[in-house]
Amino acid sequence: MKLLTQPYLLTLHPAEEMNIVWIQSAPSPAYVEYGRTDALGTRAEARCYEIRGFRGPGADGTYGDSPYTHPEVSVWQYIVKLSDLSPGETIHYRVFGCGEYSKVYFFHTAPSEGSDYRFVQISDLQSLPNCDQTVHNIGTFHPDFILFSGDAAYVSWRLDQWFDTGEAWQDELSVKSAFFPCMQQENGARLMQYAPLFFSPGNHEPDDMKCGRLPEGEGKDAWSWSIFMQLFRPLYPDSDYGINGKRWYSADYADMHIVSLSINRFSHINAYGKNEYILLDSFTPGSPQLTWLEEDLSHDNSRYRWVIQHFHILNRAWDAKFNLCAPETDDEGNAIYPHDGGQQLIDLFSAHRINAVTYGHSHVYERYYTQGTHYIEAAYLSITFAKPDSPPHPSGLLPVLEDNSRRSFAIFERRSDGLFAEGYYAAENPIVFDRYQIANSDGTPVSPDTLTSVFKPIDQEELP
Repeated sequence: MKLLTQPYLLTLHPAEEMNIVWIQSAPSPAYVEYGRTDALGTRAEARCYEIRGFRGPGADGTYGDSPYTHPEVSVWQYIVKLSDLSPGETIHYRVFGCGEYSKVYFFHTAPSEGSDYRFVQISDLQSLPNCDQTVHNIGTFHPDFILFSGDAAYVSWRLDQWFDTGEAWQDELSVKSAFFPCMQQENGARLMQYAPLFFSPGNHEPDDMKCGRLPEGEGKDAWSWSIFMQLFRPLYPDSDYGINGKRWYSADYADMHIVSLSINRFSHINAYGKNEYILLDSFTPGSPQLTWLEEDLSHDNSRYRWVIQHFHILNRAWDAKFNLCAPETDDEGNAIYPHDGGQQLIDLFSAHRINAVTYGHSHVYERYYTQGTHYIEAAYLSITFAKPDSPPHPSGLLPVLEDNSRRSFAIFERRSDGLFAEGYYAAENPIVFDRYQIANSDGTPVSPDTLTSVFKPIDQEELP
């Protein structure tokens, strides 16, 4: 019996409420001690949930392609919801589980409007090489909250891609790149124990991402997001894990409205071919998610507005053209997309004054600007799907800046004079290579054409 994670923070109401969550290998008495000082003083009992769906290694200590040939492994999640909080507070806490206490951590509730804050965008860890160093770099900036645009693990059902299990079959490299050990590093970093995480699901979040390769009628009902939605339960309280489940939400952090969308595509390996079975979250007019989004944005009066999603809208990678409507079939049985859902979203985001949209999937550092909105993909950890000679996005729009020469990440700051961004090369000492302003202090957009200091990529000869 052991703690599989340190505590992590999730909330839909960051100014007044926080869920302290952790995972154990077995059930036990569990609670949180917390207070406004490190003396703590208040105790709250934890609720226990069994998380099902994970699979362990086979008899030979290795993993194959199919989850159904591997033994099921349950883990236990504990959650304490603190609901007696106020904006701008510092809360100290520790958890008790498996007969032991964690260290004392702290977090800040969202401040009042007009206060400064810092946040980070990240996605596509997928146990990629050196993702632990990139994430540690991010943690040294001590973000107030974290935006994660999907693809936490490469194979969601694999226990070893989420946790350090302590078992002999899990090698040191996989431990370093597993999601929770990676996202809970310390040694100068402050990550999920200190800052709430806002997640949007990617194409690797389904329990078995290969279900889409099954014949239609046999595979459709097999789609489930249960593992992902259980791990991040407070963000998805409806707990409807199937293809029609609600995997989108919004939250307000100080004067910023954060919208998390579920934009996904699933297909056979040979995508878009004859008789292919393709499933995606539709943004066809009248679809539940689009209806919710329009309603949500029409009632929001925040100074700043931010959208996170997994699939890109503007991108130069090989899979750049991603339509957000439901597929139809032509006379030869090929999947076709009759509407340009991407432009539909661009128009909608412009109409509702979205300052920025951040996403992942193609593992690139690219940013665009169109119709008053910045579109940013800062997801290059070690593998990229872009090529130097990649054609422009089918819209004809070119990126304001593109650099996939080294692993990178982006840091964002709300300051008294507006909303700002910096791109960094991931290294022992991170190097800034991109700096720009997203919005003015009143929330109005700042076009790259109006800036006097946009950084150019650093010449490789200048790098240490």
